[in-house]
Amino acid sequence: MKGKADLLLHPVRMRIIQQLLLGKPLTIAQLVEILGDIPQATLYRHMNLLLEANLVEVIETKKVKGTEERTFSVKRDNLHIPESEVEKTSREDHIQHFSVYHGNLFQLATSYLAETSPEQYEKEGFSYAYIPLHLSDEEFQELTQTIQQALEKVVHNHPTSARTTRIFASMFIPQDSQES
Repeated sequence: MKGKADLLLHPVRMRIIQQLLLGKPLTIAQLVEILGDIPQATLYRHMNLLLEANLVEVIETKKVKGTEERTFSVKRDNLHIPESEVEKTSREDHIQHFSVYHGNLFQLATSYLAETSPEQYEKEGFSYAYIPLHLSDEEFQELTQTIQQALEKVVHNHPTSARTTRIFASMFIPQDSQES
């Protein structure tokens, strides 16, 4: 592994982290059931990498049918990729990371769209947009801080029957002022 980005932006590990972020802590057996297409041995291998990197933790261990079953939780505070790592990552690796990120979003959206009628999109909050923004560096910093503050108010909410889980994906792509 090269760094935290490589650990997090791997298709299998990204799906594991997402499931742990979406709700309650899970066992490998529960992840096998939820993810469906990933073999148990593969999940164990990737979970061990996440444990070694201190990105997930075992929060409970119990005996089930003579074997030890561990329940895993994500360590939210450890998921941030340091700026120093971002700066040292090659262009090719950034392209690969973006491809994994995009593929994961595509899979999530495709699953939702396949299971949901268009009449429900607005009610459930499904949307996507492409919005060019013309901002000075100061305005951009203010916007990102406002978004961050809004997210910090809700990011640690726990799932309840009154709450619908919604994935928020963000991306800013600077454009040359000649292209705008």
